[in-house]
Amino acid sequence: MTKFCTSCGKEIDDTSQYCNACGAKQTSTHTDTGSQQVPPYQTPASSQEVFSTDDIEKNKVVAALAYLIFFLPLIVCPESPFGRFHANQGLLLLIVSVAGSVVISIINIIPLIAWIISPFFYLATFALAVLGFVNAINGKAKELPLFGQYRIIR
Repeated sequence: MTKFCTSCGKEIDDTSQYCNACGAKQTSTHTDTGSQQVPPYQTPASSQEVFSTDDIEKNKVVAALAYLIFFLPLIVCPESPFGRFHANQGLLLLIVSVAGSVVISIINIIPLIAWIISPFFYLATFALAVLGFVNAINGKAKELPLFGQYRIIR
């Protein structure tokens, strides 16, 4: 019997209490019944979302591109829960960046404050996009900090 990590889905030793890949403590086991289907696993960020490793491997590049064009996974792989998760994260990032840009343009009445705030905001937005991109490429479904827990696309 093969055991899979309940957090990241990687195959681990049957006697392991912790995953070698992500370090998560193993509370329950997923076993391979010998069929071709790969067992689903829960992501550490959201205990309600379940993604199969097959879905992740097949759609992780398109999911990563959601941080550039949020609706791309909805067009290319509309059936993929992993793609929809990252499309949602990309949409949330777009909304936050547009709202932040509007606020900065309003603050631009006082240029010194806008010049101080805007570089930090745009760097933070870029860092979040890179974080989401890297997580998707690595097959992880981690929510973005601060606003990632909201669901617009289900």
